[in-house]
Amino acid sequence: MDNPFPIKGRYIVAMWLIPYVYFPGLEHIYGFIDQDSEWYWYQIIHFYYYHFIFVTVLIMFFYWHKINVRKMLLQPNSVDYIPSLKFSVFIIIFSIATTYTLFYPLSYIWPEFVNYWFIDLPPIIYSNYNKEFPLLPNVLSFISLVVLAPIIEEFAFRGVLLHRWSQRWGMTSAILISSLLFGVVHPDVIGAFAFGVAMSIIYLKTQTLIVPIICHAFTNIIAMLSEAGYITWLGINHRYTIEDFRSEWPIALITTVIVIVWGYIYLYHSKKNNKVWSLPIL
Repeated sequence: MDNPFPIKGRYIVAMWLIPYVYFPGLEHIYGFIDQDSEWYWYQIIHFYYYHFIFVTVLIMFFYWHKINVRKMLLQPNSVDYIPSLKFSVFIIIFSIATTYTLFYPLSYIWPEFVNYWFIDLPPIIYSNYNKEFPLLPNVLSFISLVVLAPIIEEFAFRGVLLHRWSQRWGMTSAILISSLLFGVVHPDVIGAFAFGVAMSIIYLKTQTLIVPIICHAFTNIIAMLSEAGYITWLGINHRYTIEDFRSEWPIALITTVIVIVWGYIYLYHSKKNNKVWSLPIL
């Protein structure tokens, strides 16, 4: 693309961060919820209201600036999804390893912060007061996490910010800054940052947003399955605590070893392929 990417990054940053501080009109929507309703309806409405606003503004930006969305999604050549999914699995394991590496020592030094930032998180699989798993809320949670979030976030971070900031600061800086922005609002900051870098690399390598969207959805499915596994193993009445987290140190050890070995193999093969990737021409 010869002309500068027209959508300014600051608008996407504002759309990404402001709802964490102030969400206009949300309190009025909450007013329609019955006070006796289950707690998760507030979270579901928050998620979908956020998705609605983000999608609406993105569509307005793309329409106003005549962005060719199809070129972001088209696959110019046949794409092998398997390497990208393998890379996503590596990033998942890397995220687990770095999360334990960061939060395990902090759980002894600053347990209050670890409880607030990492332990006491709202669940993504909902149960009601009767300790049952209602179908509709969990279906809505699945759609939000596995369908809407990957599409919206990949269009915002890889489809807009990576294009815009690579023209201003260069490709490497654009990848790092956009990934850092993605990471700071996630509990596992380092893992989310690495995930953002990985999705950027996949986008550059495949030249289509379809692959990072699929990999993003795959990662979120793994997160849901992991939580389902905890519930199945420990029981629906069990409340995950910082003591549980500390007792899982073998997971940190195993994932760290896997990351070191797998990372070495990946870097070794990457040196053999010095192909320079570039953004798709829109």
